[in-house]
Amino acid sequence: MVFLETKFMTKRFKSIDFLRGLHIFLMVFLHLCDWWLGFEAYWFKHLIHIIFEPIGATGFLFISGVSAALSYKSNQLKLKNSNKLNWKSIKNIYFLRAFILLLIALLYNIFLVFRFGDISDIWSWNVLQTIAISLILVWPFLKTSKIFRIFVGGTLLLINELLLPFLRVFEGDLNLYGILFHILYNPLNQYTIISFFTMFLFGTVVGDIVFHITLLDDEKERRIMVKKNFLIGILILGSSLVPIGVLFQFPNFISRNTFPSFIYSIGVILAIFSLLISIEEFQLIRTKKNYNIMFFYSYYSFTIYLGHNLLYFLFFDRLNVVSLWIPIIITMSILTILLRTMFIKVGPKFSLKMGITALSFIIATKINRNKKT
Repeated sequence: MVFLETKFMTKRFKSIDFLRGLHIFLMVFLHLCDWWLGFEAYWFKHLIHIIFEPIGATGFLFISGVSAALSYKSNQLKLKNSNKLNWKSIKNIYFLRAFILLLIALLYNIFLVFRFGDISDIWSWNVLQTIAISLILVWPFLKTSKIFRIFVGGTLLLINELLLPFLRVFEGDLNLYGILFHILYNPLNQYTIISFFTMFLFGTVVGDIVFHITLLDDEKERRIMVKKNFLIGILILGSSLVPIGVLFQFPNFISRNTFPSFIYSIGVILAIFSLLISIEEFQLIRTKKNYNIMFFYSYYSFTIYLGHNLLYFLFFDRLNVVSLWIPIIITMSILTILLRTMFIKVGPKFSLKMGITALSFIIATKINRNKKT
């Protein structure tokens, strides 16, 4: 999600790219299972969603929030050390990027209307739309304290818990409440804005913590901060939230868009993220390559999200739990090889994320020139 790189950050955690790539990898895997498995395998679909959704769906919004905060803080720092940049230009690029992403998301929804024939899908919370709206909504919060953002996020989760059952009664009705339900919750099994914006907002809090750690030149001091904030603080918090989410209103933690499910998901994501950051900083697992497999999924994340829909009809509703695995392994292997080849041969040319960034910069530059003339 970073739209301007900065040379003033002394360390970049590869764990962020790894986790974002893992989210996309799992998203493709879950979608292929949903599309290719027949109805008799419903139990298996349900099982894998329980296991992987907290990492895939919820985690992707969380890590996008982390990246948004890193971008915001990095550009603040870069602005202080550059005479060529101004905050208005940075803000314009930020919002242009969000609105271009929203336009792509709405075009994707129009594609869904033609594919399934349901006009209501024009407004549907796919992940691109949720990220775009979250980027727009989060801007004023990025300058607030971490405590305030945690408070707002917790409040939104409680509001969602009260609002959803009330509005759900009016689903499909052509009245104010029915329209409000459609705007906020269509469809319920996707990235609905209130709850997933909360994940995005919590991600910005962790992103602030990561940013301050990246500024530390001294390895010993940086490791002390990682141990204090992640290996102890966030890991303990995440590990505590997991059983709370499971036990509170059991077994609602397996149902999407419930309060226990988000407490559980937040706990899982915080625990995984803190472990990855700690493992990387303390070099518990050494990697020789700068770019592992998950980096390619991260780099082409938005491109994969749109492009993998072409696989929908390949084995639609024709496989069972036994026959699924060979097609899945072959497909994911080919996709991984393709992504690696694309990165080596063409780099950012097929990255939708990089394309949006470049287009936003070009438009913002032209706007500034027109205003000066």
